[in-house]
Amino acid sequence: MRDGQCCKSFPKQFKDDTEENVNGYPIYRRRATEPVQVGKYSIDNRWVVPYNPWLLKKFNAHINVEVCASVKSVKYLYKYVYKGHDAASVKIQKEGAEGALDHEEILSFVEGRYVSAPGSHVMRLN
Repeated sequence: MRDGQCCKSFPKQFKDDTEENVNGYPIYRRRATEPVQVGKYSIDNRWVVPYNPWLLKKFNAHINVEVCASVKSVKYLYKYVYKGHDAASVKIQKEGAEGALDHEEILSFVEGRYVSAPGSHVMRLN
């Protein structure tokens, strides 16, 4: 909540048909239903978060599902999948000296990297 309003645009509006908005997200059909009293709140279909019953049962968790078909989402996924490994650079030099120490670059690479459990993260110290 920000300034008394939900930052995720709830409650949504009732809609007869699913439509696509300008940024690629759908505006799902929401049927008008009778409100249900939950404590001091009156809840209807406008407050329901999009979900997939199969995923809820499969993973036994709360998983909100919403389709996004914008060009930005495809670019994001491509960049995420092909971003490469995490890396860090370290410069070794003597105290008070200007130049870097002589070191074996290949040995530094082999000894200075780590591979995580799934093998997806590699860090090089060079």
